[in-house]
Amino acid sequence: MKKILIWVLVIGLLAGFLFPFFSSSDQDLEIQTARFGFNENINAVSGQEINIPFELAENCSALTLSISDSILLELPRPKRKESFLLDTRKLKLGAYLLQLSVTDMNGEIYSTQATLRILAEKAPQKWTLKLGQSYTHDAQNYTQGLCFFNDELYESTGDPNQNGSSMIAKIDLQTGIPIQKDGLLFKKQLDASKFGEGMAILNNEIFQITWQNQQCFVYDLNTFELKKELTYRGEGWGLCTDGSQLIMSDGTERITFRDPKNFSVLRTLDVYTDQGPLPQLNELEYIDGLIYANIYTSNFIAVIDPNKGNVLAIIDANNLVNAARGNGEVLNGIAYNSNSQKIYMTGKYWPKLVEVSIIK
Repeated sequence: MKKILIWVLVIGLLAGFLFPFFSSSDQDLEIQTARFGFNENINAVSGQEINIPFELAENCSALTLSISDSILLELPRPKRKESFLLDTRKLKLGAYLLQLSVTDMNGEIYSTQATLRILAEKAPQKWTLKLGQSYTHDAQNYTQGLCFFNDELYESTGDPNQNGSSMIAKIDLQTGIPIQKDGLLFKKQLDASKFGEGMAILNNEIFQITWQNQQCFVYDLNTFELKKELTYRGEGWGLCTDGSQLIMSDGTERITFRDPKNFSVLRTLDVYTDQGPLPQLNELEYIDGLIYANIYTSNFIAVIDPNKGNVLAIIDANNLVNAARGNGEVLNGIAYNSNSQKIYMTGKYWPKLVEVSIIK
């Protein structure tokens, strides 16, 4: 008899403990919240119209649907089930925060969120490289930036060993060493506290960014004298120019366009394929209206539309890596000579720099 009473008490206690989970919790959820009509975050192709459904509690007096702080829809006395048809043609590629906020009869506000990603409409094309003449590249150079200006090659390097080897230099294409002329060595080294990254030349000035120092050094093109220092937030990886703006990567899928006068942000661009964001964007080069970006730690290069951010093509550079890397590290360094219309590529600690042709 005692055992029966004990089991009755145990069952009673368990029932009392579990009852709220099967009764009042569902009721509270029904009364106090709203939810989107899909279980996961939502993806959409650029230019597509997508229907965003949502379900609301019975006692809602108002509803607001917003995307990244911009209001899409406001409804007084919404129905239990509502939806909104979103035209993505006005949205750039990238991730957006959808927020559904409802107000109940007591004036309490409840919100729920989801992520909307706008993807590129088409998959990237697959391009390859045809290898041409190779040149000597200093295998001690941890290449971070590479570019041509007036038929002359310039290189920026990093300093993984923290021994003050970050530099910027005008390089002799045939020998791979910095040029010295009329007693002037066209090379500038940074101290060990600075880690050099990408570089670009614009308006007779050389811009060299740093990895985590949040500094951009601006040098006179003719003398290599430091003219000024500009600042920015976040990491610096790659840098190039379209002839009027500076274009910078930070290791994510985001590219930032900057004013060369003060390095202020002009606009940003998220780089996406038809599958999602493409992060690890590193050294950059601007070629015939398109951005070419090394994808860090890979043997591939992304070709990016600078207006929309969609990846037009992925270049397979495995043949270049096999032919020129030697004992070096990753592919990194694209230079375009606009006068000869030739492209050159190398990598970190590579013994060779190679002229390449793009095979579409």
